[in-house]
Amino acid sequence: MASTRCVALTSFIFILLGCCSCTFGFNILMSSYYGMGSHFFAGSKVAESLLKKGHNVTFLISEAFSHRAEDPAYSNFSFQIFKHSVPKEEIVDVFSNLIGQHAFESSQVQLKTGLKIVEHNINDCLSILRDKAFMGNIEGIDGIVVDTAWNCGYFIRDFLEMKTNKSRKVPLVAMTPAANLIGSILEDISSTLNRAYQPEFGTGYTNRMTFLQRTMNVLEHWKWRFVSKTVSSWFCEIQKETGQNCHDFDVLEMYAKADIFLFNTHFAVDFPRALTPNVVLVGGLTCRPASPLTQELEDFVQSSGDHGVIIFTLGTYSTSITTIRPELVTMFAEVFRRLPQKVIWQLKKLPDWELPSNVKAMPWLPQNDLLGHPKTRMLMYQGGNNGFQEASYHGVPIVVIPLHSDQPDVAARIEVRGMGKRLDKMSLSADVIYETIEEVIGNPSYTKTAKEVSAIYRNEPMSGPDKAAFWIEHAIKFGGANMRPPVNELNFVQYNLLDVYTFLIGIVIAFVLVILYVLWFCLTICINLVIPGKSTKSKAD
Repeated sequence: MASTRCVALTSFIFILLGCCSCTFGFNILMSSYYGMGSHFFAGSKVAESLLKKGHNVTFLISEAFSHRAEDPAYSNFSFQIFKHSVPKEEIVDVFSNLIGQHAFESSQVQLKTGLKIVEHNINDCLSILRDKAFMGNIEGIDGIVVDTAWNCGYFIRDFLEMKTNKSRKVPLVAMTPAANLIGSILEDISSTLNRAYQPEFGTGYTNRMTFLQRTMNVLEHWKWRFVSKTVSSWFCEIQKETGQNCHDFDVLEMYAKADIFLFNTHFAVDFPRALTPNVVLVGGLTCRPASPLTQELEDFVQSSGDHGVIIFTLGTYSTSITTIRPELVTMFAEVFRRLPQKVIWQLKKLPDWELPSNVKAMPWLPQNDLLGHPKTRMLMYQGGNNGFQEASYHGVPIVVIPLHSDQPDVAARIEVRGMGKRLDKMSLSADVIYETIEEVIGNPSYTKTAKEVSAIYRNEPMSGPDKAAFWIEHAIKFGGANMRPPVNELNFVQYNLLDVYTFLIGIVIAFVLVILYVLWFCLTICINLVIPGKSTKSKAD
C-alpha cells in the first residue's frame, strides 16, 4: 500500500515538474520578412524547433501574406498581422511582379527595384512602431529573431528598451537566409573579412580571385558602404521614434547590435572562412528526409523509367514567366522536348499552346520531397539558397541560372564544389541549355560529388533548425557579448595596427641611426689614430 502511494506521489511530482517546465518557455517574436516565400519557410522550420523545446513563437507578418495564419501547417504559431500604408495588392505587386519582371534585367535595374522595396520596408516599420496596440502586445517578449532582409526587428527592440530607459535588455538574434553576406555586415558584427579571398555579396566570385576580380571585389565592398550611407538617412523618422540620433545612424552598422548571427549555410558547400563565435552556421533550415509524393505526382515520376526526372523552377516570384517573358517559356519547352527525362516544371500559368508530353507543369512544387526521390536526376533552378541547401542535403546535381541577389554567389559555390554548371541569364539559348543539361546528367562526376556533399551534410549531430533553436535559447539566457570580440571599439588605425607598425618602424629607424652614428664616430677616431699628424697639421696651417 505504501509503495503504491509512493509510486503515485512520484508520478504526480514528475507530472507537476513537466507542467512547470512548460511555463518557463520563452515568448519569442519572429520577423521573417513579411512572411513571404523562402524567408518564411526557413523561419518557420526554426520556429518548429523552438516549439518542440517548449517556447512560444509569434510571427510578425504582413496582411499581404496573412494566408500564413490560416494555413493548418502553422496552426501552432501565433501571428501578429500588420497593415500597410498602401493597399496590400501593391505590396504583392512589388514582390510578385517587380522581382519577376526584373529577374532577367541588369544588376543596376535590380538595385533600383530593391530601393523601392526598402521604401516600403521603412514605411511599414514606422507604422508598426506607432501601433500602440501591437507594441503593447509584445512588451513582455523574451527575445526577437529577425531576418536580415528586413531590419524592423532591431527597431522594435530599440523601442521596447527605450520604454524602460534601457533598464531591460531584449536579446536579439539575426538570421540570414542568404548564401553570402554583404562584407560590411561581417565587419560590423565583429567577424573577420579579408577581401583577398572572401567574395562580396552578389559578385558571383569564388574564393580564388584574379587581380581584376580582387580589385572589383574591393570596389563592390565600397559600393555597399556608399549605398548604406545613402539609404541610412531614410531611416531618420524611425530613429526619432525610438529616441535615437538619426545623424549617427548607419543601416549596416546596426547589425552589430545582434547578440548572435545565424547563417543559413554549411561548411560542406561554403567557402572556408574564419568566423567569430557569435556567427553560427545553421545550414539546411528547410532540409529534411523526403516525404511521399501525391499519387498523381508519384505516377508521373515512376513513368520516367531509368531516365528519371528533372526538377525545373525559377523561384516563387518568377512562376508568372509565361506572361512576363513568353519567349523564355518557348525556349525551355523546346529544350525539354529533346530530353529523354521527364520534367516537373513550376509554372503558375500555362501557355496557350501545349507543353511537351514529357513535361508536367505545377504552380507549386514539393521541392524537398522531389529532391529526395530516388528517380530525381537533376535540379535546374534560379539559385535560391534554400534550394541549394536542399539539393546538397539530398545529393542532387544542379544547373543554375542565377537571376539576382545572392544567386550568383550560390552559382559560384555550385561550380567550385563540382556539383553542377552555371548558365548566364543574358545569353541563354536552347542549344546551350540542352548541352549543359546533357553534360551534368551524362557526366557521373557531378552526381558523385553531390553524393559526397550529401554525406558530409548529413554527418551532423544536430539539424540546422535544432542548432538555430539552441543558439536562440542561448542568446535569451546569456546574451552574446562574451562571444563578440571588441573589433568595433577599435578605429581604423588600431584595427590595422598602423600605430604599432609605425612605432616599431620608428624604433628600427632610431636604432639604425644610432648604429650609423656610432660607426661614424668610431671611424672618425680610427682615422685620427691612423693619421695622427693630420689634426696637428691642420692646426698649424
